[in-house]
Amino acid sequence: MTSRSIRAAGSADARRLARLNDVGVHALHVDRRPDVFQAVSRDELAAWYTEMLEKPGVDAWIATRDGEDVGYTLMMEHARPRSPFTHARRWCEIDQIAVLPAARGQGIARALVETATLAARARGIAHVELTVWSFNEAARAAFERLGFRPRILRMERGEPG
Repeated sequence: MTSRSIRAAGSADARRLARLNDVGVHALHVDRRPDVFQAVSRDELAAWYTEMLEKPGVDAWIATRDGEDVGYTLMMEHARPRSPFTHARRWCEIDQIAVLPAARGQGIARALVETATLAARARGIAHVELTVWSFNEAARAAFERLGFRPRILRMERGEPG
């Protein structure tokens, strides 16, 4: 029987998050869009996670399966004041989510998204967003299965780089 759990991550988990990010998603981004993403050392990533997790409104969770870290998500709370064009709003953004390739298709991403959504609701925030690169068709399909739908389409012109 497989055991699976999700737990809150803190700055002490920075190295774990760096490994999961690198293997789970960042390498793909660097490969597909080297004009935007750069290779980074795990030490630099760990320092970034340590700093981020000390900020208010930033939370992360790590998913484990049979005692092994297999995925994570990082969520940030945002607020925008009213403007002449838009209403004031608060929302949470799943800024990062990754599941190791060997653990995909087993409900890990669903459990991470549900955990983040419940945390947002506990803050009184009903709206959760995320961003996915257009080249990452597998992630796009997974997010749609999880109930996300496109809201904004950002387009670019010109050659990468």
